Amino acid sequence: MLEDLLTIGLPSLSGLFGGGGGYVAPDTVSLSSLFSGAGALILGKFTGTVGSLTMPLNYSALFLSALAANWLFRGLDLPIDQHLQQPMLVTLGGMLVGAFSMMYWMRARVTQ
Repeated sequence: MLEDLLTIGLPSLSGLFGGGGGYVAPDTVSLSSLFSGAGALILGKFTGTVGSLTMPLNYSALFLSALAANWLFRGLDLPIDQHLQQPMLVTLGGMLVGAFSMMYWMRARVTQ
């Protein structure tokens, strides 16, 4: 049931990876997209503002880092569900890297 909610209506962007050695599953792309949107909302509270570009920059950084993590760890075989739980765990790990880099790069400047 949770898988149906996470993949409903989201486009499959994994065709960009060619389906060969760099293939990322469509469900993984959907999870990354969903979690990156939620993460961008939260991350906006901890980063400085760049006007109307803050949210798209945060989303892009989180989405790209989540996809990169899923691509790097695509051969990982953890003893958990390979179709939902493992991509979630790897996506969140990749998003942590993206979030910390965005917080460092766009940190709020304290003016005195």
